[in-house]
Amino acid sequence: MHPPDARLYIVGLIVDCPYEPNPEDCALHDIRQKPLRERIEWSKQLTNEEIQGIISVHKKCLAEKEGRVGLSET
Repeated sequence: MHPPDARLYIVGLIVDCPYEPNPEDCALHDIRQKPLRERIEWSKQLTNEEIQGIISVHKKCLAEKEGRVGLSET
């Protein structure tokens, strides 16, 4: 994901979780409780590496919630 697209992706994630309403085990749980303006300002301070890390954690979490990870493990 290119940096401008990744930054937009982060803005979407700080607005809401696409799977359930702000799960407590989410890395973005606390930031989602702040006013929207603060969340956007916070996202502007993130480095590209931080953005990629957040996206990576999000994709793993989403896959787990959708049951796409660990199905073959016994």
